[in-house]
Amino acid sequence: MMLRGFRAFIFDLDGCIYRGNIPIPGAADTIAHLRKLGKKILFLTNNATRTPEQYVEKLKGMKVDADVDDVLTSATATAIFLSKKYGKVSVFPVGGRGLIQELEKIGHTTVDAHEIEKAEFVVACLDPEFTYEKLDLACQAIFSGAKLVATNIDQTIPVEEGFKPGAGAIVAAISAATGAEPEVVGKPFRHIIKIALERLGTVASETVFVGDRLDTDIQAGKDVGGFTILVLSGSTKRETAEKVDNPKQKPDLILADVSYVQQLLI
Repeated sequence: MMLRGFRAFIFDLDGCIYRGNIPIPGAADTIAHLRKLGKKILFLTNNATRTPEQYVEKLKGMKVDADVDDVLTSATATAIFLSKKYGKVSVFPVGGRGLIQELEKIGHTTVDAHEIEKAEFVVACLDPEFTYEKLDLACQAIFSGAKLVATNIDQTIPVEEGFKPGAGAIVAAISAATGAEPEVVGKPFRHIIKIALERLGTVASETVFVGDRLDTDIQAGKDVGGFTILVLSGSTKRETAEKVDNPKQKPDLILADVSYVQQLLI
C-alpha cells in the first residue's frame, strides 16, 4: 500500500529488469500490474550500447510491455543535453550504433578519423569495440580543442556470469591520457534525471526510483527527492546496502527483486 500513491516508476534495466539476457523473475508481471493501476513507467539505463528501439525489442522478448517513449538511454539523454546546452554540435563518438543514432537523431553531426579536427566534443560510452586507435583519435580530438562528455561513468555492468567493465573504464582511459575532466550526463547526475522527469510529466516527490546500484540509481533518486528502492538482483549485496552510511546512497527500501513491488501496491 505504501507505493500506491506514487504516480510514476523509473526502473533501471541491467540488474533490475534483467541480468544480461536473463529476465528477472516477476519483472514482466510487475510492470503489467503497474500499468493496470495507471502508473507511468520509464526504463532508464546508463547503458548506451543499444538504441531505444533495440531495448524495446529486448523487453518485449521478455514479455515486458514497452514502447520507444518508455525507454531513455544515457545516449539519448546526452544528445538532448548537448542540444539544450550547446545547440547542434559535431561529435567524435566513442561508442556504437546506440550512441551514434541518438546523436544524429537530434541533429548532431558525427565525425570519423578523417575529420577528427572538426570534432567539438568527444562523447564516450560503453563500447565493446573500444581499441587503442579509438583512444588515440579521442585524444587527438581533445588535444585539438574538443570537450569530453561521458554518457555515464559506471565502473562495471552486471551480466549473467558476473560483471564486465563499464563505460567508466573507457572514460577514465581518455581522461588519463588527456587530463580532460568529463562532463557526465547519466545517473547519478541530474542531467538525465531532469530529462526523465520531463518525459514522464511528473516531479521527483511523486516518482519511485528502482535500481540495483547505490552510487547511480539510488543516489540519482535521493538527490532529487524521490522515493528509492534498491533491488538485490544486480550489483549490490544486502550487507553492503545495510552498512551504507552515505545518506545520498541510503535507499528508502530494499527488496530482493522487482517482483516484491506488487506486494506494496495492494
